[in-house]
Amino acid sequence: MKNRRVPNYELRALLTEAGWTQEALARAVNALGAEIGAALRYDRTAVAHWLAGTRPRHPVPQLVAEALTRRLARQVSPEAAGFTTAARRAAPVDPVAGFAALARADADAGRRPPLHQRPYRVADTVLPSPPEARGHGRPLGGRTEETMALHDAVAFFAGSIDAHGGRHARSALAAYLADDVVPLLHSGLARRARDEVLVGASRLAFLLARMYEDGLLHGVAQRYYTSAHRLAAEAGDRASWSVVVRAMSAQAQRLGHLPSALQLAEAAHHGARSAAPAQQAYVQAQLAVALARTGDRRGALAALARAERAAERATSQGAPFDSYPRAALHFQTSVTLESLGDLQGALASLRRAAGERSATDVRGRALTQARFGQLLLHTGHLDEACAAWDGFLTARERLRSGDAERAMRDMRRALTPHRNRKPAAELLARTVRGR
Repeated sequence: MKNRRVPNYELRALLTEAGWTQEALARAVNALGAEIGAALRYDRTAVAHWLAGTRPRHPVPQLVAEALTRRLARQVSPEAAGFTTAARRAAPVDPVAGFAALARADADAGRRPPLHQRPYRVADTVLPSPPEARGHGRPLGGRTEETMALHDAVAFFAGSIDAHGGRHARSALAAYLADDVVPLLHSGLARRARDEVLVGASRLAFLLARMYEDGLLHGVAQRYYTSAHRLAAEAGDRASWSVVVRAMSAQAQRLGHLPSALQLAEAAHHGARSAAPAQQAYVQAQLAVALARTGDRRGALAALARAERAAERATSQGAPFDSYPRAALHFQTSVTLESLGDLQGALASLRRAAGERSATDVRGRALTQARFGQLLLHTGHLDEACAAWDGFLTARERLRSGDAERAMRDMRRALTPHRNRKPAAELLARTVRGR
């Protein structure tokens, strides 16, 4: 820690405003650390040191500021919390410049650790309105001479996430963005061609965000999602913008920020009104989940019905971003119904999701089986739950996925009370051997 000369009166005032004890702030900082994959063990003693004038190492000032931001429901910067820093360069305003800076920092191994320690920021979930469509005549996102390599990269990295998990090939995609995509965006293309490249860059940034989210690095994932929606807006592509914002809603939901999740899902819904059926189904399915989680039963079921109608008109197979697998819709339907208290309907939808997962979607199959096991155990079916979890563990062996690791920890916690039953004991032993 680096000593300050005076006590941190700013932090003390914010603690008083928040109604927090020193121990409460320490717990909040530790919880935020878990969101970025950092195992922090701060207690009230550490906070007392901060109040006395010591400055914790990066990224703790940012974590403290985010914890207070969430508690006070207003933006608090590290400087406002009394952690003074040297003057920092302002973030680029231009979407391409911001994307270029992010990709280059990520590709530089020396700059990567601070980037990966960035916390998820609730304030960054407040977005502008959907972009104005530019009137391109035909939808963007097609395979053109300028975007052929980008399309191949999208297909490769999307398939890699499904087959191997988000922690596989992540640095390769970051390097590709920095070394190939950024120079292409600066190559002086004509307007239509540049817009096509912007959409391709947006899709690749979206995939890298998914990789980081699957690796449980939510702050840097949020930064890539932000770049992705800004690039789509720069191209005037409302459909692509809505797809990204929908994914941001799902991320906010999984982190427990339900008001942000609903706000983002509704923004995606408004932006996707004229999108292709597959994209509409993808957006409506998340809106259904967000509405269900916030207690709006009628709205959730209406959104689910819209998702079903759109899916009937869409293709379930095809290029990434142009299709929405039925298995994914069944999975979202299950989450919606479970949130509404319909456990039997949720189980039925999960059975359909498990049965329709593509053989190449190893990650999706694993996480579906893991959720199936949890829901079966919750409804009193231990043997069936263990059978589902057996399938999950088999698929997990092929994955490098933080979500799969978290699902395994959840499984172990759920099975521990049943460790004297043979199926549960065998699964628990198997997870110990597989570590």
